[in-house]
Amino acid sequence: MVPTVSNPEGLKALARKLGVRPDWHEPDEQEVTARVFGASFDNAGFYGEGSRPNGRISSPDAEELFVRLYKDGSPVADVNLATLFAMAARL
Repeated sequence: MVPTVSNPEGLKALARKLGVRPDWHEPDEQEVTARVFGASFDNAGFYGEGSRPNGRISSPDAEELFVRLYKDGSPVADVNLATLFAMAARL
């Protein structure tokens, strides 16, 4: 299961784990990539594997937008996109 990141402290810890700079400048130099999945721009429901009830969602349209981060091609974390915007707005 891919873990989720839901707060600034978790995102900072993930940056250290991945070896990216605190400002996430050029993460591709550390072989970190990302893809966006989901359909709804919201942060009050379900997204990714870690937050789905029983590992499932009722409909693909119900899944919230999230960013899945990869290191060397392997998934390492999911971050809800609306939550990521909220974290960025606090900077």
